[in-house]
Amino acid sequence: MKDETYSKLTLEELKAKEKTYKVVLGALLGLQILIVILAIYLMITQKQFTFIAISGGLIPSLILTQKSLKKVQEEIKNRI
Repeated sequence: MKDETYSKLTLEELKAKEKTYKVVLGALLGLQILIVILAIYLMITQKQFTFIAISGGLIPSLILTQKSLKKVQEEIKNRI
């Protein structure tokens, strides 16, 4: 999402977006941790390395969500 669209939103909408981004970020982080634990377990017990790629594939989603959250928080901070 572009910065211009954040400036058009009301403060309540921005706070709702902030909450949504926090929930999504928490869910992705939890999923990331679960997959890493599963990957370590499978590497040790069955010598399977497939979950490492899946774990690495979630990192861009985490980064983009974190950047969007920071933009929304900056917009909220500018308005207060």
